[in-house]
Amino acid sequence: MKTPKMFASLGIRDFRFLWLSTAMANSGQYAFTVAASWLIFSLSNSTALVGAAVFATMIPGVLFGPVIGVMVDRFDRKRLLSIALLCNACNTGCLAILSGLGVINPFVVITSAFFLGVFFNLQMTCTNAIMPDLIPKQSLFNATALQGSVQHGAGFLGSALASPLLVWVGPVAVFTLCCLLYTAACVQSQSISFRPAIRTYSAAPLSGNLFHPILEGIRYIRQTPVLNLLIVMVGLHCLLTMAYTSLLPQFIRDDLAADGGIYGTLMMLIGLGAIIGNLSTASISTPRGQGILYLTMAVASGLSLFALGFTYTPVLAFIVGLTVGASQAVFMAINLSFLLQRTSDEYRGRVASVNFILASGAMAFGNFLYGSLSQMIPPKMNMLTTGGSFVILVVLMLIFSPTLRSFYQKPAQPKENQMSSVM
Repeated sequence: MKTPKMFASLGIRDFRFLWLSTAMANSGQYAFTVAASWLIFSLSNSTALVGAAVFATMIPGVLFGPVIGVMVDRFDRKRLLSIALLCNACNTGCLAILSGLGVINPFVVITSAFFLGVFFNLQMTCTNAIMPDLIPKQSLFNATALQGSVQHGAGFLGSALASPLLVWVGPVAVFTLCCLLYTAACVQSQSISFRPAIRTYSAAPLSGNLFHPILEGIRYIRQTPVLNLLIVMVGLHCLLTMAYTSLLPQFIRDDLAADGGIYGTLMMLIGLGAIIGNLSTASISTPRGQGILYLTMAVASGLSLFALGFTYTPVLAFIVGLTVGASQAVFMAINLSFLLQRTSDEYRGRVASVNFILASGAMAFGNFLYGSLSQMIPPKMNMLTTGGSFVILVVLMLIFSPTLRSFYQKPAQPKENQMSSVM
């Protein structure tokens, strides 16, 4: 039976295992976020500490991202992926044990979140670097869209599993679930059978001047204008439209007058929107069509967060949450696809790492800052301001950046073709 065009990349065995591994691992990461955020808020009644937990999850990408990028370019990417998943299984398993014993406080959870962030960074850098080894270049957008459906859409499965456990049993059950999901993801990663081509630069020992390969990767990005633009776009997008997680507990309690069940449900629907958005666009194959969609989703990401700030009932928040998840996930998937298509294999790990650093660093800084300022700037006002600001920035960049406009413009027709069409 022929695989539907929307799911074409899943017809490739090794990509299918990578996709399943990502689905399980990211579901565990989202389930952890739901349980950790609500547990910290329940113990401390502090949005700032919730922001600190989200910050702790994301800041390792900034601290260790350059070194991780070099490691992924020099060592076996599949093996590093399995190690990252196994370490997070152990991390969440230890947190489940501590929760069960009752020796838990916000700072223990924040410490666990930090280590989860370290290995999540390694996991995602390996995954993004491995993907082009498994997929023909012309199918890379389809593959990144499908990956995006689980990288961001895992919020649906993770929250759907975590929410009832959080309400009926408690955080210990959710952390146990996270451990099981990471363990299953590790098993799936071991089923990938491909052996990457030998990279001559990978034989160089990871010693001596560690900064040389890092600086070499940064120089490569700086010399490639389109990579510069894509990385700046993802940084702004994550800072202004995706750094709202730490605000949600207070937003739900104060503006929606709801509880933890509504929080988990909203996270679940944001994840469902990501799945729907990526799957519905995965079959777009023309570069111009992808470029138009990229810019449309950039604007939609800001507008949907702006609209979320206007909601005042859970039902309205659920509806807008679907559009938030869809627009953000599609934008991130296309941005990653454009980045990987334009990066040579030699630098792929470092470029993917810099991209992840900007994304996670922007979200870490944004969540920490917005959470800390939540007593002065209410969550509703924050969403209105940041969402609207991103839309304005996208419009300004379209006006002043020919590279950005080139994403949706038709390629110039060669002179030979123009003359033949005239004749």
